[in-house]
Amino acid sequence: MKPRMKRFLMTVVALTALGCGYAMAQAAKPVADVNQLMRALFFPNSNVVFLTQRMNPLEIKQASEPSAATDPLMSVFNGWGAVENSALTISDSADLLMTPGRVCSNGKTAPIAEPEWIRFVNQLRDAGKVAYEAAKTKDMDKMLDASDVLNTSCANCHNRYRRAVRCQ
Repeated sequence: MKPRMKRFLMTVVALTALGCGYAMAQAAKPVADVNQLMRALFFPNSNVVFLTQRMNPLEIKQASEPSAATDPLMSVFNGWGAVENSALTISDSADLLMTPGRVCSNGKTAPIAEPEWIRFVNQLRDAGKVAYEAAKTKDMDKMLDASDVLNTSCANCHNRYRRAVRCQ
């Protein structure tokens, strides 16, 4: 191998290792508590999915400045694409609820090792997948079913951890 190529490959490996180390360091201590994640991430994205129970996303007009729109349904990636994106966000973001060191709004450590918590997080991830598959079909009846799956997932966890014992 030529010295230039070897130097290039070593640089790529070093930068990759640094990037992975940085990502791991960032994931080591979560910033948001569970309630903040709910308000900032899960609640708004769930509402995009739930909207399809009563309205076709194609009926929502794009904002006059779509790149500045705070409503995904009115943004650059609007319509059914917004519903798909929200469903994917719900599914992939479920893992954030399993981050070691995550706390609840009361300051107590999130119960990430409890079997029930793990089950509810998995239900949320699966509900996002169901919503994504339904959104790809653009079928409002399938979105009703997907909304029900998502709502049940949320209600199960809320009944156990939010309403009853506030994430204890």
